[in-house]
Amino acid sequence: MLTKRQKQVFDYITAHHKKRGYSSTLEEIRRHFKFASVSTADFHVSKLESLGYLKRKYNKPRSIEIVKKETMINIPLLGLIAAGQPIEAIQNKETIAVPQNKLPRSGEFYALRAIGNSMIDENINDGDIILVKQQSVAENGQKVVALIDNYEATLKKFYKERGFIRLQPANKTIEPIIIKKDREIVIQGIVIDVIKNEEDLKAEEISTAKEFKKNIKKEEVEKYLNKVYLGDIIDLLKKLPDKCVDMIFGDPDYNVGIKYGDKTYTKNFDEYIDWYIELAKESMRVLKNDGNLFMMNYPKQNAHLRVKYLDNIYPLVNEYVWAYNTNVGHAPKRFTTAHRTILHIRKTENNKFYKDNVAVPYKNPMDRRILENLKNGSRGRMPYDWFYFDLVKNVSKEKTYHACQIPQKLTEMLIKSCTMPNDIVLVLFGGSGSELEVCKLLKRQYISAEIDSKYHELILSRLKNGKIEEKYKLQFRKNRKEKELLSLPLFNKEV
Repeated sequence: MLTKRQKQVFDYITAHHKKRGYSSTLEEIRRHFKFASVSTADFHVSKLESLGYLKRKYNKPRSIEIVKKETMINIPLLGLIAAGQPIEAIQNKETIAVPQNKLPRSGEFYALRAIGNSMIDENINDGDIILVKQQSVAENGQKVVALIDNYEATLKKFYKERGFIRLQPANKTIEPIIIKKDREIVIQGIVIDVIKNEEDLKAEEISTAKEFKKNIKKEEVEKYLNKVYLGDIIDLLKKLPDKCVDMIFGDPDYNVGIKYGDKTYTKNFDEYIDWYIELAKESMRVLKNDGNLFMMNYPKQNAHLRVKYLDNIYPLVNEYVWAYNTNVGHAPKRFTTAHRTILHIRKTENNKFYKDNVAVPYKNPMDRRILENLKNGSRGRMPYDWFYFDLVKNVSKEKTYHACQIPQKLTEMLIKSCTMPNDIVLVLFGGSGSELEVCKLLKRQYISAEIDSKYHELILSRLKNGKIEEKYKLQFRKNRKEKELLSLPLFNKEV
């Protein structure tokens, strides 16, 4: 039995062939019905092919052929019929098209939609449409539409017993309905067929809707993939669809009222925390359910983010420490700050995490338990939750004129810990482009934003050329001794 959509597809193919003299393609069918993809058109054509309406020669263009054209008959679709307990009879004025050869040559026919599960052993499920031949008599074992006490309609198997009528469900968990002589029963018809494809159509339409949304999301993301958005990260986040990235790394400004590039962004601390919370909310929205968000900041800022937002909404938070070297002690009455915290936020416990990507050697490899682990294929232990990486020094090959840079070895470890090649990494702040360069080298796709045009230019140059051009490096003033040293013959280009 054809569904409504299958009949529409079949009619389109037939009309196309009649008008043009050749068959339509799957792409033409897709465009005509505005399907999300060619696979949806292929689904319907394959169904029509399996039902004997069409045939195809594969790997050849315009190879869809019409095998037969059924004459369709419109019959009334009167409403609902209970495949469970009786319900009040409902009649609507709808029609449904069915192939003429599915109906007997004579008689009056109508259709009803079954609700309930009392006839599942007869392959009539909730939502199926039954075709009914109108008649007032039935033989034992036939499936009937019965009207009880002139208002309750039900679908059951009919049995005439001595002194009563038994309406038997096709479900062992449901009791039969016994109609004795003091109750009125009228047989309104017998079931001649069941349209099962309605269920298939519903499932296909749901699948098509999901596929359409998936394609829309893919298109919305693809226009930002492996690009750096020139503008505010909040603006970029609001353009991205839900659950579209695998990992997020954020290294926001740690202070407030600082000068960034040529501009000063002034906020008091409370305003900064409000902004930080909004950043985290939008980040978690675009993060996939199995994704990972790493947010680096000073301990105080991260503590406020946890207490005022994260711990109430996303309790799966781990806090790591990045410890670094510093030869300057600014505070006379406290210890020098030489670390930052990294919040690792997960939506679910089923987050992606790849120990083998970041495993480090065991410190005691001759331990009996460690030897057993190595024997079983272990590549090492999981790193501890404090990470020691030197600051990006002025003499480092990573160093640019950007004011703040995170060591690439640190971000490389974070990225490798929870992503695989082709996964999407959202780097919230482009900065000097160091994290994006890591993504590119690791074959991860990336999305990022940079609000300052000079830094944006630096990032694009770095990604395009695979190196930091001289004009973007931090420039030094050579002292007198360096000049004297360079004047020696050993350093003379002519030597």
